[in-house]
Amino acid sequence: MTRTRPPAQGGTAPDEPQTDGEYLFVWNDTVRGKKLLLGIVLGVAGAMIGLYGGKWLVGLFVADPALVKVWSLVTGLIGTVIGAVIVGFLVPPARIVSDHASDTSRVDETIDDMAADPQGLGTLAQASARSRHELAEAGLTSAFEAGQARAAGTSGDSGTPGTPDAARGGAA
Repeated sequence: MTRTRPPAQGGTAPDEPQTDGEYLFVWNDTVRGKKLLLGIVLGVAGAMIGLYGGKWLVGLFVADPALVKVWSLVTGLIGTVIGAVIVGFLVPPARIVSDHASDTSRVDETIDDMAADPQGLGTLAQASARSRHELAEAGLTSAFEAGQARAAGTSGDSGTPGTPDAARGGAA
């Protein structure tokens, strides 16, 4: 688990929430530490309440201690699921995932932002086969090619589109 800070350049867009504080990189995802801690605490609390509350509740109706232990584990799992549902309501997802792009200007804007980064946009020829396949599946190959052309046209470099210098805005 590594800590990272949100990017300082450009700030946040007007429609995005303010992102002050530290982020954690956990299982190939970036999460807010406070929300992760809340999820862990509620999950553990749900499990403990389910485990010990179930042990007490089942103990009222079942005389066999082995069965009480088994059913208390089941109620502990149920408590964990209930804790996860509560966390799901308290901490809504930060991302909105859709299968279709209804606003292509956002796609173009994102590609232009990638081209403005110090690493540049790169080219389809430089991308891995898997990346090219994912772009094609998402229907973004033509948008990426148009972004390459825009990046090459605004670079002020005499290089040709597709060369690393032209794709990176003239930076070597």
